[in-house]
Amino acid sequence: MLTTSVPATSGRVHRVRELVCTYRSLRDSNGQVVGVPTLALTKPSIAAVTLAPLLADQPVEVFGIACLSTKLRLLAWHVLSRGTRTSTCISMPDVFVPACNTPGTTGLIVVHNHPSGDPTPSPDDARLTTRLCAAADVLDIGLLDHLIVGDEHRYFSFREAGNLSFEGYGKD
Repeated sequence: MLTTSVPATSGRVHRVRELVCTYRSLRDSNGQVVGVPTLALTKPSIAAVTLAPLLADQPVEVFGIACLSTKLRLLAWHVLSRGTRTSTCISMPDVFVPACNTPGTTGLIVVHNHPSGDPTPSPDDARLTTRLCAAADVLDIGLLDHLIVGDEHRYFSFREAGNLSFEGYGKD
């Protein structure tokens, strides 16, 4: 924290705070650095194959966001919430503050797992996606997709289901 004195008639010292963000390599349960392919995440199937392993084998719901560059390359992965076997809580600031603080982010993909293995969205998942779309629109950040990952490489994409549209993503 940076502290500086500002001449004031009251003789008080004003503190100036600086937000400092650092990144570290993601590690698995064995302490090994997790790597992902350097593919551009241009469609849901590629995003699911790339991001699902980051949530693999979790016994509880985990919600994360992938911050992407203009070329749809992964800039950062943020785990935002760990919940129970059936749900996890998430708020709009949880999603968009890390996205806004990751330099170069122009789009994001939100991802969560269903520990049951069935990636079928719940009504709460659909409501959350609607809210995320509205917030992304206000903040002018592209919400490319909301993926739900299950077991055996199964996933659900709100983009593929026709619930999201973002130019340049999801086209063959």
